[in-house]
Amino acid sequence: MREELTENELKARYLDYCAACISEVFLSLSDERTYQMMEEAVHAADIEIGSLGFSEMMDLVTKRLRQDIPLPEFEDWAREYREFPERFDHMLLDSPGTAPGGEPMGDSSE
Repeated sequence: MREELTENELKARYLDYCAACISEVFLSLSDERTYQMMEEAVHAADIEIGSLGFSEMMDLVTKRLRQDIPLPEFEDWAREYREFPERFDHMLLDSPGTAPGGEPMGDSSE
């Protein structure tokens, strides 16, 4: 049986889950679509594209993705996580059965 998580531990896992969802979509975008989204975000923010560095441009794309990706509210996610953690654990960096970085733990002997 799993031990009960604190509210802070649940919130950390929720943030992991949200980040994983956004990352999954971000990584599936073509270079062309990423650039198009960045141009749209820059235009919407009324910023000149040449005035931004790479990190700032990617921040804009990430914020845009956050607006476009439906993510559950924390309370809804926490209720479902408590009932069915196995539905989420594979996406979390700090979950039972995974090493740091989300890699499955296993027998490392060859």
